Amino acid sequence: MSDPRYQQLFHFADHVTPYLRGELLHDDLMDDEHHDDWLFSDKNNQELLQDIYSKLKLSHPEAGHPYWLNRTWTLLVWQPVYISFISIYGIHALPSMSKMAQQWRGDANFVAGFKLHNTPMHDGSTEELIDIAAKELMPLLEHYRTQLDEQVRIRPGFTKHLLADMLLMALLRLQDLHKDLPQDYIPQHAKRWLEAFGLSTKAMDSLHYDLVESKWRYVRTTCCMVYRCEGRELCADCPRQTE
Repeated sequence: MSDPRYQQLFHFADHVTPYLRGELLHDDLMDDEHHDDWLFSDKNNQELLQDIYSKLKLSHPEAGHPYWLNRTWTLLVWQPVYISFISIYGIHALPSMSKMAQQWRGDANFVAGFKLHNTPMHDGSTEELIDIAAKELMPLLEHYRTQLDEQVRIRPGFTKHLLADMLLMALLRLQDLHKDLPQDYIPQHAKRWLEAFGLSTKAMDSLHYDLVESKWRYVRTTCCMVYRCEGRELCADCPRQTE
């Protein structure tokens, strides 16, 4: 019997966005040759990673390599990060993240949908769970990076900057769910997440408190390059807005 918190997690994730549709992973999925649109933690995903990059290139030829690479990596990372946050702050536990599977939806040029192994969840304080999340996610993300690097050069420094931005942007979402957070809660937890992943805390320089709306805001340290796509503009939290 599975931990009932899995269903609670899937419910919360779907509430955040229907793209975060989760379920438990069964062993037969990993052996099914018809599930070639899934990214697995212990398999060679190079062909699928190349497909993700190539479809972005085909859909937005005008955007160029900076956008294709940035978008590819963001697609690979967003679900693991958000699931970790939803788990830790929503159900106060953490499933095994190191072996999660993600689905590539080629028709929509998007990675959406995930499966988790039916293993006992990690329990502990928020600080302990953040450390566990980092220990489990870092090998998974490096697995993606090294395989993608075989196809398209992607440097560790580049992925670290993008990860730092995504962690802090995910953390800010807590303000929409919990209106009574102490003012120092966001920066304290931002520091904890960055340090757990071995990332520079310099990203915290881009955090600022909006006195009018009484909430923290963040200007990303990296540009997602979406403005290079036809008809798109700079994002509101893009660092290029201040240049």
